[in-house]
Amino acid sequence: MKLITALAAAVAALAVASGAPAAPPVAQQDGFAGAHAASFTVKKLTPGEARKLGVPEALLPGKTVDGRVAAPLPDALGPCGLCIQTCWVTTFGTGDNTATGSYWEYDNPVWCGNGSWITYADVSRHWQSVSIWYSADGEAGPWFDGGCVGCVSIHFTVYGYFTWHPPVWPASHSTLRLGVWMQAYGAAAYA
Repeated sequence: MKLITALAAAVAALAVASGAPAAPPVAQQDGFAGAHAASFTVKKLTPGEARKLGVPEALLPGKTVDGRVAAPLPDALGPCGLCIQTCWVTTFGTGDNTATGSYWEYDNPVWCGNGSWITYADVSRHWQSVSIWYSADGEAGPWFDGGCVGCVSIHFTVYGYFTWHPPVWPASHSTLRLGVWMQAYGAAAYA
C-alpha cells in the first residue's frame, strides 16, 4: 500500500514539475439552448367534431355565415362569396427534448372561417409538459393580440415559464413564447 501511495505521489510531482496545465473549469450548461417549434398538421372538422369542441351551432361547418352572425366588427368584413363555414383544429408546440429531459408549451386552438374572415376562435386549450430535470412554472395567456374575429386572420400568444434543475449547477429559468397566426381559409403559421 505504501508503494502505491509513493508511486501516486511521484506521478503527481512529475505532472506539476512538467508544467502540465490544469483542466479548465467546467462551464455551466444551458438547459434551454435548443427550444424550437414543433411540426403541426391542420385538421378540417366535421360539424359533429366542431360541436364537441365548443363551436356554437350557428357557426358549425357547412352553415352559411354572414357578418351579422360571425363578427362583432362589421366594418372589418368584406364580401365572402358563398360564406360557407369551415372549422379547423391543430396542436401547436414550442420547446425541446434534451438529454436531461423535456419542456414544452402547447396550445390546441379551434378556429372557423368562411374563406374571407375569421368567424370563431378558441385558444383556451393549452398546457405544459415537462420531464426529468425540468419543471413547469405556469403560463401567461393565451390571448389574442393581432387580427380579429371578422378579419382575414387572427393571432394568439401564450408564454410558458420553465425551470431546469440540474443536480450540480444552480437552477436556470426560461420563458418560451408560442405565437400563431390562423387564417380564415384554414392555414396557420408560427409567428
